[in-house]
Amino acid sequence: MPRPRSLSALAPLALALSVVGACERAAPPEFRLGLVSVVTGPMGPVSGIPGQNGAALAVEEINAAGGVEIGGVTHRVVLIERTIEARADAAATAARALVNVDSVDVIIGPQISTLAAAAATVAEVSKVPLISPMASNPSVTAGKTVVFRLAFLDEVQGTILADFAHDSLGLRRAVGLYDAANPYGRDIWALFQTTFERHGGRVLGEEVFHVDAGNDYRPQLRRLIALDPDAIVLPNYAVFDSVQVRQARELGFRGRFLGSDSWDPLAMTRIPAAEGSVIVANWDQRAGGAATRAFVEKYVKRFGHEPRTTAAATYDAIRLAVDAAHRAGTRDGVAIATMIGATNAFEGAITTYYFRGTGDPIRGGVVLQLRNGETLLRYRDARAP
Repeated sequence: MPRPRSLSALAPLALALSVVGACERAAPPEFRLGLVSVVTGPMGPVSGIPGQNGAALAVEEINAAGGVEIGGVTHRVVLIERTIEARADAAATAARALVNVDSVDVIIGPQISTLAAAAATVAEVSKVPLISPMASNPSVTAGKTVVFRLAFLDEVQGTILADFAHDSLGLRRAVGLYDAANPYGRDIWALFQTTFERHGGRVLGEEVFHVDAGNDYRPQLRRLIALDPDAIVLPNYAVFDSVQVRQARELGFRGRFLGSDSWDPLAMTRIPAAEGSVIVANWDQRAGGAATRAFVEKYVKRFGHEPRTTAAATYDAIRLAVDAAHRAGTRDGVAIATMIGATNAFEGAITTYYFRGTGDPIRGGVVLQLRNGETLLRYRDARAP
C-alpha cells in the first residue's frame, strides 16, 4: 500500500495550482481592435500618427474604466496595429492579416478613401466590422453591410463648400484643379459644380494633374487664371495644394482658394499665399460641446499638443466600436455591425453621430477661413435626423 503524501510534499503543488488559478482569473477575455495606419510619407504626420494617438487614448481610457462589458462579461480592449504604405493592395493585405492572424473583432481605418475601400472589401467578405474614421468617398460603404465611416460624404462637403462660396462669399465664377487619378477630388469638384451652378454661379473650366508628373502646376494654373475666376477649387491633399496656391499667386491670381477636408488647416496657415482660403472640414474643436472639450483637454495632457481631426475621429471610432459591442452583447461581427448601424445620437469628440441602417452617418461639417496665420470658424453645419 503506497504511503500517502505528506502535507509538506503536497504544499508546492497546491501553491502552484493556486497561482495558476489566480492568473487565469486575473486575465479577462479580450475585445480586439485592429488599426490600419499610414505613418510614413506626407500622410504620416497629418493622418496616420494622429490617428494612432487618438486610438491609444481611447483604449487607455476604456481599460482604465474597467474595460467593456459584453454579454455580462468584462473584456479588456486590446489594440493591434498594422502600419502600411499608402497603397490599396497593402491596405487589403493588412486587413486580411488582422482578420486571419490577429483575430480582431473590429477593424479601425484606413483613413484614406482609396485604401479604406480596399480594406472594406476584405472586411465585408469576412463579416468583421470596419470603421474608417476619415474616408469620405461613397465607394467605401456602398453595397456593404459591415462597413462604416465617421466622416461626411464627399457629396456633403461639395455641397457645403458651394453653398458657402456663393451665398456667403458672393463668388460667381469658379474653376477647379484636381488629381486625375483620385476619385476623391474628382467627385467633390463634380458635386461643387452641380450645386454652384444651381445657385446661379458659373463654372468656367477645370484642369487635372498627375502626381507622377512632378510638382509644376503652372501650365494648368495659367489656363485657369486666364479665365478670370473668382475662385480656384483645390480638392486635393495639402501636400499638393500648398504648392499650387504658391504657384497661382506667383502667376498673379488674387481670388479665393477653396479647399476640402483633405487640407491640413494648421499647415496651410503657415503659407502666406493661402491667406483668405476657405476650407470645408469635418471638425473644429471650437464648434463642439462638452465632449469635444473633454477630449481636447485629455489629448493635450497626454501628447503635449492639440489634436488634429484624424486623432479625434479615430478616438470616436474606437469608442463607437466598443459601445456597439456592449449593446450587442456579443463579439459576433454581424451583431456588432447591426448595432453600429442602429446608433442614435452617439456623442463623440467630433460630433453627435446618427446612423439609419447604412454605413454613412448623418452629420454636418464646418467651414474655416485662413486669416492672419490662424483659422477662423465661419460656419457650422449641424445635420441631424
